[in-house]
Amino acid sequence: MTKGKILVVDDEIRLCRVMELMLCKRGYDVRSVYSGIEAIELIKKVEFDLVLCDYVMPKITGYDVAIFLNVLEKKPKVGIITGWNDLISVKQREDMKIDFIVEKPVKFSELTKLINGTLDAI
Repeated sequence: MTKGKILVVDDEIRLCRVMELMLCKRGYDVRSVYSGIEAIELIKKVEFDLVLCDYVMPKITGYDVAIFLNVLEKKPKVGIITGWNDLISVKQREDMKIDFIVEKPVKFSELTKLINGTLDAI
C-alpha cells in the first residue's frame, strides 16, 4: 500500500525525475509532468493527495495551478517549490491556499518531513 498519491510539476525535467525517484523510494505513488498545462489536464482526470508544483514556469505558473486546485471538489494538499520565495506576497500565499513552500535547491530531508506532516493530517 502506498503512503499517498503525489503529482510533481516542474519545468526542470531532471528535478522531477530526482523527486519522483526519491518519493517512490519512500513509498509514495508519484507522477511527474513538466508544465502547468500538463498538470491541469492530468488533475482533471486523476485525483492526487498532494501536488508539488514549481512556482515559476512558462505560460501556466504554479500560482495558476494552485488557484485551479482551489475550485476542485476534492482539493489535494499543495506544496510550492521555488527559488523565488521572497517574491511571493502574503496575498498570493493566501489566494493559493497552499500547505507549504519548499525553497530550491530542495533539501530532500526537509521536503520529506513536510510531505509526511501534510499527508498524515489527511
